[in-house]
Amino acid sequence: MYAIHPKQKQIIQLLEDAFICPENGLGIIYDQIAQYAENQKPNSIQHSTAEKLKSPFFQIYQDFRASITTMAIDLPVFLSSNSKNKKTIMVCAMDSLPPLPTNPFWNSRQIDFKKDIGFWAPFSVIDDWKNPTGSMRTNIPFFETLLAEYNIYITDIYKLFFRVEKENGWVNSNSIGSYTNLSDQKGIHVHGKILAQEIEIIQPEAIITLGNASRNSLLQINTSMGYDAQIPLGWKDDIQSYFWADKIKILASTHISGAANGAKSAILRNPLYAQIQGKYQNERLAKIILQKLNDE
Repeated sequence: MYAIHPKQKQIIQLLEDAFICPENGLGIIYDQIAQYAENQKPNSIQHSTAEKLKSPFFQIYQDFRASITTMAIDLPVFLSSNSKNKKTIMVCAMDSLPPLPTNPFWNSRQIDFKKDIGFWAPFSVIDDWKNPTGSMRTNIPFFETLLAEYNIYITDIYKLFFRVEKENGWVNSNSIGSYTNLSDQKGIHVHGKILAQEIEIIQPEAIITLGNASRNSLLQINTSMGYDAQIPLGWKDDIQSYFWADKIKILASTHISGAANGAKSAILRNPLYAQIQGKYQNERLAKIILQKLNDE
């Protein structure tokens, strides 16, 4: 299902120039991601070090160096549709949530929590689709349904995830204002600048956000880049519509995780979508998104 995007070199160049460039480049990391998606061999994706982060990301690392832990990057990936429709939609989520430092997951991995950065893919979409485990069981119906009609480019709004260790626990990077509002020396919002360049490269038909955090952050970034302010609405019983750069449709959906089942159920019960059938909630949610895309 995972495929090397025809514009992959442009995405790699963008990320290496503006975000991180491991010693041997990101190309080899993407090759390892593709190999993992093909053969599911564990521990086959190498990691990098924080010293390879570009400015101002490296400065953020230095600011929190004494208390930082579990750094991770979900690299943007492209899923190729088997349909004749060659149009692409972009799915924007929040950054990855790797296991806590105390989780046994790390026992067999040679990771230095203070300086090493692991690589993965959003929503673990490179895992085994034929024999899904964990959250993949509910994620797959969503992405498979969208793939029936569109290619999908999946990216995180905040490319780097890290935790800051406090006396009473850990604080996630997406809750740290100095990181989420990170700007370069010219005062340009860094996350927004990278995202805007991704959109320019991929040229998506529409942008799908999942959950409050990704929707709110995307709209905030859009405003920070000089476009009209759009106030995120409370969830009722429908997918929400906004715009990126005043021209690309944003369809905001509830998250596909089980934690969002309440808000998700309200949409699924909307009489407008009574005719939409599906075995799984996320399958029906994806069909509603497709209907909205095809109607607009």
